[in-house]
Amino acid sequence: MTAPALALDHLNIPARDPIAQARWYAETFGLRQDEHRARGPGVLLVFQAGEPLGRGPELHLGFRLPDRGALDQWAGRFEKPVYVGPEFSAIQVTDPEGNVVELYAPNTTA
Repeated sequence: MTAPALALDHLNIPARDPIAQARWYAETFGLRQDEHRARGPGVLLVFQAGEPLGRGPELHLGFRLPDRGALDQWAGRFEKPVYVGPEFSAIQVTDPEGNVVELYAPNTTA
C-alpha cells in the first residue's frame, strides 16, 4: 500500500498570551496576525492558551530560508552568530515565551 501524500498544515502551540505570541511572530517574520494565529505562505501557527512547552532547543520551529545570504541578513538582525553544519547553516532565537525558532539555509557546494 502506498502512503498518501502529506503536507504539514499548521502547528498548535501553547502560550500564556496567545494574541501577543501571534503578534510577535507576525511582526518579527512578516506574517499576518489573525487574533491568535500568525500566517503567511506555507505557514500557519495557532497559539492556544496554555503553558509553553519549554523544551528548546531540541523541540523548535524551523523556518527554511532560500540561501545563506538570507540567513546572514537574519543573523545580523538578531545579532546572532551563524552555526555552519555539514548540511545547513542556522541561527536560533527565542520568542517571548521561550520557544526556540531556528532559521536555516541549506549549504550549497560550488
